[in-house]
Amino acid sequence: MIWHLFMIENELGQRVGEGVGISADDVRNLPPLATQTLTEEEQQRLANLGNNPPREVNGLTMTHCVPNERDVQAGEAVPA
Repeated sequence: MIWHLFMIENELGQRVGEGVGISADDVRNLPPLATQTLTEEEQQRLANLGNNPPREVNGLTMTHCVPNERDVQAGEAVPA
């Protein structure tokens, strides 16, 4: 899993890896999944695992972020 996180974004892989005691050096030589075919860009990221620059994200909108807020209101007590 840490290998995949480093392939997505170095900072993500590093943060999660530090939490579980795994570095890019620990996963650098792992092969992709048997069903996974890497693109040329992914092969370059793999060759530089742990030292890749942030990915270009111009024009993309992150839609998975949700504010961490809750508005919980208790109703009136109902007699049992």
